[in-house]
Amino acid sequence: MATSANILTLLKFFASKQGNAIIDYDDFCAYLKRYSEHHLADQPALVEYVSDPVPPLQKELDKLIASRQVLIMHASPIKQVIIVIPFYIDRFAERYKDLLANPGQAYPSESDLPKNIPTDIVTRQNASDLIHKLLSHPESNEKSLYGLMMPSDMPTILLPSSVPVTTLIAASLAKIRLLLSKGDYHDYFLKKMTISNPGREISAKNFFNAFADKPDAGMDLLKDSGELFYLWNQLCYFIRQDYEKIKEFTTEDVSRLQAIQIIEIATSYYKNQAQETQHKQAAIQMLEESLQRPPYYYTLDNIIKFTDQKGDLLLGQYTEEELKNYLHTKSTEGNSNELPELLIFKAANSDLRYFIFKNNVMPLIVRLCTDARTVIRETISKHWNAVLLQYEVLPEMKEQSAFEHRLEQEVKAQEPILYALLNASFLPVVNMEANDVADTHMSFYENGSLIPYSEILLMNRNELYTDARIVLPFWYTTPIISWIAKLLFGPSKGKRVTKQKTSAEVYREEEEAKRRDENLEAEITKNPNVNKKVALREAARQAEQSIVPQTSTLDRELESYKRQWNHLLGKTENSNLTEDVNSLIRDYLRKCMRTFKVSTLTIDRIKSIAETLIKSPGMQKIKEQDALYMYTQLYLIKLIKNIPM
Repeated sequence: MATSANILTLLKFFASKQGNAIIDYDDFCAYLKRYSEHHLADQPALVEYVSDPVPPLQKELDKLIASRQVLIMHASPIKQVIIVIPFYIDRFAERYKDLLANPGQAYPSESDLPKNIPTDIVTRQNASDLIHKLLSHPESNEKSLYGLMMPSDMPTILLPSSVPVTTLIAASLAKIRLLLSKGDYHDYFLKKMTISNPGREISAKNFFNAFADKPDAGMDLLKDSGELFYLWNQLCYFIRQDYEKIKEFTTEDVSRLQAIQIIEIATSYYKNQAQETQHKQAAIQMLEESLQRPPYYYTLDNIIKFTDQKGDLLLGQYTEEELKNYLHTKSTEGNSNELPELLIFKAANSDLRYFIFKNNVMPLIVRLCTDARTVIRETISKHWNAVLLQYEVLPEMKEQSAFEHRLEQEVKAQEPILYALLNASFLPVVNMEANDVADTHMSFYENGSLIPYSEILLMNRNELYTDARIVLPFWYTTPIISWIAKLLFGPSKGKRVTKQKTSAEVYREEEEAKRRDENLEAEITKNPNVNKKVALREAARQAEQSIVPQTSTLDRELESYKRQWNHLLGKTENSNLTEDVNSLIRDYLRKCMRTFKVSTLTIDRIKSIAETLIKSPGMQKIKEQDALYMYTQLYLIKLIKNIPM
């Protein structure tokens, strides 16, 4: 079946054969009929043009007219002609080849079109808009003959869509280079450039000579970033300033002014691109810095919410696709025989993927082990004590294997991130690389297997059992008396001690109860001050949910980060430093509370206050700024949550 593309090819061939874009409608119909009869055996779809070619031809021409490939006009009341626009696209494309070889020629303009050709064949657009568009989205086709409407009433330049816009820019650079190659002009504009850049004369001279003396350096210099954009603008301004003083322009003067305008438009585009790239690179750098901050592990949803120092989302400064490409590249590419920089793991019983930088894995495990040891030891001690009070003995109290299993289950329940990291496939390699780099002897593996959880958490079964027994009344530890008491007072099987809730679960249940009580109190009193305080507390709880893991508590996180930034060994000195920091935070918050509005109390607002605080002279003396930053946020939340009613 014949298509508009086939017809356009025949129209172009017919126009080139007669050397004219204007084709007589009847002549082409006759040619199409002969062509179809001759090639019918090879192209059966041409059969519709054999008997009466006019109806099917008109149908195809309507499509070409709609896409501005051809025009139909009446040369006389009884004569129709077809104007084949691609004929001029090809012709002016050849002009640009000549223009590159001979920059002294003028740009193609509308005056170069035959007088009997309607100007409708030209697609006019603002030069700046079109050049920026074609530089952003290059295209190469034979569909359009663009007319670049130049500033300052300069003549419109014709640009075929088959000619890359970079060719137009290269031709413009060649025109200005031709001007500067002349001795008087060269020395004159070089002197202007050096005088206008005191202290940077060498840079200005090197730029000028690189452009004027090296024909292939023009486009590279134009795309370069930094101070070269300023020098380009200067050079264009000086040349344009001199030419605008002329009262009557020659064709050569007009051509040079057009070249300057095109270079200025291109410079503006590349400058904007360089600024956008620089801004995007800064956002990516800030993204990387955020990933390197506590708590060190983040989901994609967390990463999407990262903000810059002004509180603006980083997503938007780069696209979501660019973010995913960055994460993919960082998590898949790396040096040979080494893990990539960014690692991915999943927590137990969850489909959430966490991203963590390789260098943060071992420090995070050590911190989580320290946190887990305290809470797990307390949980097991309380549970064992309750069991012993009921004259029961658990296997884990006597058997090391059962104790190890209990520890593993506690880590899985109370520190799922730690459990996921300890069981991650990448940990053996990270462990080995960390020991090679730091030359330490800390290792979580022995003979290729993970060491027992009791060693990881530094917990001794016998010590725990002894601690649980030592607080019991004496008759629980006297064999004969305890046996008799068990017979008399021991619980039935249905009243055995069940597994206790984790501290995080208890904490959240208590928080929910407080929330309900406060809302009830505010409802009863109808006091605006009470309502505002309740709202502030609720806002603080909302902020807490976004920063405190579900398996932890606010106090546990505070204690964890405090251990990271407060390294003083003496108990008194350690407590004094903590109190000094807390006092500074309380004093600053007291000032902020005067202007606090409930609607503005968000996690971003708390982060902003924390960032201001850690930049104060007193806080700057503390080395672990990241841990102090997290501690400050958490302590602010705690203070607001405990505002007195």
